[in-house]
Amino acid sequence: MSRFPTKNIALFSIILIGGIISLPAVSPITSQMAVDESSLTIYTYASLLSDPGYDYIGAYANYSGIPADNIQLVAMSDANSLITRLLGEKDSPVADVVIGLDNILIHEAKAFDLLTPYSSPELVNITSDLITNLDPDHYLLPYDYGIIAFNYDALRINSSTVENLTSLTLEDILTLDLDKNLVVEDPTLSSPGLGFLLWTIAVFGDPSIDFPGLLEGDWRDWWSEAAEDIRVANSWTAAFDIFDQEAENRPIMISYGSSPAYTVCQGWGDNLKAFTSHELNQSNAWLQIEGIGIVNGAPHESQAQHFIDWFLGEDLQSHIPENNWMYPANENAEISSCFEEAALNPSEVNVLNNLITPSMIESNLGSWKTQWEEAMAGETVWIVGFGGITVPFWIIFSFLGIIIARKSNPHHSYPDQ
Repeated sequence: MSRFPTKNIALFSIILIGGIISLPAVSPITSQMAVDESSLTIYTYASLLSDPGYDYIGAYANYSGIPADNIQLVAMSDANSLITRLLGEKDSPVADVVIGLDNILIHEAKAFDLLTPYSSPELVNITSDLITNLDPDHYLLPYDYGIIAFNYDALRINSSTVENLTSLTLEDILTLDLDKNLVVEDPTLSSPGLGFLLWTIAVFGDPSIDFPGLLEGDWRDWWSEAAEDIRVANSWTAAFDIFDQEAENRPIMISYGSSPAYTVCQGWGDNLKAFTSHELNQSNAWLQIEGIGIVNGAPHESQAQHFIDWFLGEDLQSHIPENNWMYPANENAEISSCFEEAALNPSEVNVLNNLITPSMIESNLGSWKTQWEEAMAGETVWIVGFGGITVPFWIIFSFLGIIIARKSNPHHSYPDQ
């Protein structure tokens, strides 16, 4: 099978949430800009800009004049791990910059006072909708975005085997028994998994909080019915491993609308396709926005600001589409025709984030995740991962103790992103 995008695939095997690897920096290059400080520590997910790969640490060393050896990049398994690590270091911060929290995790980051606001001058080149939907208070600034979508292998399932495959509703997924062919990520552990959970909430609604959604139903009913047949993985990587094995018979997975661009632009063929759900005769999907921010109490805050300005600038942003496989936040960034033609453009779908406001997420996120677990409790939900070992979710929760619950990038890895 063709190789697929890896926004949240760790570059090395990282088992425990909060585990890290320090990636070696490249050699320093000629200075082009003087800065106030000479050290920087960056926390991010391991697959940021990694496939096929752009050396953003080397590029920033060249731009800023900071010796590359003074730039420490700490890569974690996913965005949830970033929250866990920052929370553990809250009283004595180590990181200056965090990259990869999204428009859901921002609420946990702000609740625990993990970030400090910063209004970069580059925000003038980013649409106000992205800024507002991520964080209007600028604790987190957008650097990329893309929709959560169903991905499918067109060699194994297509419109010949399932009529109107790309225009189905979420209810059709159940009616046609396609939940037996679907693998999703656990929303308490994975950013695309959580995006899909919010997608179902936005579509069906939540009568317990008087939220009608699109269809004035109850999102728990969909999950309760799907529980027996749907497959749940602990991460995007684990979900892809299942998707990629024909013997598993799971040719549909929750991923990103930009994932097909990876296979096309990298010359791996066009068998990977994406679709959204089509309630009320419109294309509906959840939009993930990833952000960059300054850690509260950062040891090198001035340098962190300088790095963020550069990261949001046109040059770096032009490397986002074909290295992180998401849309760049900077409107002036270059996007290839290959990417544009293969990816699902968020501007062409009904973005469900407009229904579930940030305040609703902040107030209900914890209870929604708990209720998802309850809806799935009729069946043992097996979390697949951890070096190929299959483990029930309750064992993982017990083992980890505390998880700041909740992102492949992208792939992002969506950016788990």
